[in-house]
Amino acid sequence: MSSIRHRVPSAWRSVLMLGVLLAGLLVVTAPRARATTAQDVSVAFGVQATTGGETLLVTGSAPQLGAWDPAAAVPLGTTASAYPHWSASVRLPAGLTVQYKYIKRSPAGTVTWESIPNRTFTVSPDGPGNDDRWNVAPVQAAFHVTATTTWGQNLYVSGNVADLGAWDPAKALPLTTDSATYPVWAGTHQLPPGTAVQYKYLKKNPDGTVTWENGDNRTVFVTSAGTVTLNDVWR
Repeated sequence: MSSIRHRVPSAWRSVLMLGVLLAGLLVVTAPRARATTAQDVSVAFGVQATTGGETLLVTGSAPQLGAWDPAAAVPLGTTASAYPHWSASVRLPAGLTVQYKYIKRSPAGTVTWESIPNRTFTVSPDGPGNDDRWNVAPVQAAFHVTATTTWGQNLYVSGNVADLGAWDPAKALPLTTDSATYPVWAGTHQLPPGTAVQYKYLKKNPDGTVTWENGDNRTVFVTSAGTVTLNDVWR
């Protein structure tokens, strides 16, 4: 009888050891799940649109935007002081290229889509968000600037419109280069049509400080259609 009493605790010790190992695995894997979620970025969608009792919504290619299903589209809001500007924020994965459109939905449920081609943007943690106009296609502006940099510096462009970050360095739009094109940095970003846009280039240093180029603000008048190509030299 005494030998039986000694065998039972030994069996339970094996079970307890297995439980401890499983708990350790759960603790190790939990941070990985949180890291994946942390890569999502809050993207601000804004659009100027007059309505006659309709609701404004945004939908697009991402599941978070309803995957082109009007019934699952994201509603935008406005206020008496903000109207006709409508806005909403949606969390999207960083680096994802998204196509989207705005739609109007009447009180009776009738849906009206924008008739322009799909809008496109790539989600960026530093992106300024989207500042659109109902049924007006943005103009694609190709920025090219010749600028030498030190190791770790990067080039950005900012300006007086929300599409360029409204002079906020944290929301400035990145330009890129490589061994074949350096010292030319380039990037394509959307600008509001029919607008005189002021802009400037800036360098972001590895320590987070910012260096703006010298001289007055640059100015370009954005036409109502087509593309704009800008070839500049850092000042």
